[in-house]
Amino acid sequence: MSSEWASGKLGDFIELKRGYDLPQAKREPGKVPLVSSSGVSDRHSVAMVNGPGVVTGRYGTIGQVFYVQEDFWPLNTTLYVRDFKGNDPQFIHYFLKIVDFFAYSDKAAVPGVNRNHLHEALVVVPPIDSQKSIAQFLGALDDRITLLRETNATLEAIAQALFKSWFVDFDPVRAKMEGRPPEGMDEATAALFPDGFETSELGEVPRGWRVGSVYDISKVVYGAPFASKLFKAAPPGRPLVRIRDLKDERPGVFTEEVHPKGYLLKPGDIAVGMDGEFRAYVWGGETAWLNQRVCVFHPINGASSAFVRLSIAPLLAAVEASETATTVIHLGKNDIDRFRVILPSSTVLHAFRAVAKPVYERLVLNKQKAQTLSTLRDTLLPRLISGQLRLPEAQAALETTP
Repeated sequence: MSSEWASGKLGDFIELKRGYDLPQAKREPGKVPLVSSSGVSDRHSVAMVNGPGVVTGRYGTIGQVFYVQEDFWPLNTTLYVRDFKGNDPQFIHYFLKIVDFFAYSDKAAVPGVNRNHLHEALVVVPPIDSQKSIAQFLGALDDRITLLRETNATLEAIAQALFKSWFVDFDPVRAKMEGRPPEGMDEATAALFPDGFETSELGEVPRGWRVGSVYDISKVVYGAPFASKLFKAAPPGRPLVRIRDLKDERPGVFTEEVHPKGYLLKPGDIAVGMDGEFRAYVWGGETAWLNQRVCVFHPINGASSAFVRLSIAPLLAAVEASETATTVIHLGKNDIDRFRVILPSSTVLHAFRAVAKPVYERLVLNKQKAQTLSTLRDTLLPRLISGQLRLPEAQAALETTP
């Protein structure tokens, strides 16, 4: 570590202050972000703090740190940096990510961070030029991750819009009924659609199509009951996917158990958690065992992953809505057995697959790239911030990342 790095108490380098109360009844429509202990939670018409700023949880959710570019309102469940004391705000955002906030929290049922105790934390901070260089490097890494995720949001929207047009609004059929060519569709694809409707148990469907079981388009595989007493925080063993792991695609436990009914979840699989909330996720994490109360919908009979996922999404939502009165909602095999879906002709199904498959393949690839970059960032960040790793070494590690 360079001798130019300064040591002292955290309060010597920044001043933290408690956020401000703003009851729901006093909030007015606006563009100013309201930052809670879990991030931007709402908007308001007035700001209390000029950006850029740094906010962390004081009460409730502890340990997350947020960088806010624009003017904002930190809520009273947070601490925000009132004075950076000449330090780079973006660097301080990353710097606070390596602070053990729980070491400065009380032992109540809902822990809270003591600002005065936090100010006493002993820290080492680099000079301002190094701060800016480190922040620029980590910020560029975060920008790449954000771009991949934004691209995926666009890809998801493209697939969903096409599915809705073809299989919900039946735009190509209605266009043909009106004697006009379907928008954005070549003649060969348009010829695959009928020019009229017929009645079904789900209402009107295009002529020649039918309503069937979800098992006509997918095979459902259920996770196995792996023994929790064998769970470990790190390898050896394979990662194990629980419901809580579906959203961020980072399994939190490993196991060396090989269950006889075990299924290995693979990138591109459509996975659904069966407790709490029911969402169909496109898995983009590493290959991992599937735990109980998680299931996978495997496309069959020419259906694509996109067609299966978008077909079951409203059905899952309907089950979730019907069970909101219970403490913890559950999805069971009996619910899935009742799922009814629209079944287009095989030619239309294959035409949709030809368009949607490369979209989902790109989506999964982007998820994997984002995951790799996130892991690299999380590995480099504490070493850079603490001075254990120099910036050129970090840049070299990034250049060798696929």
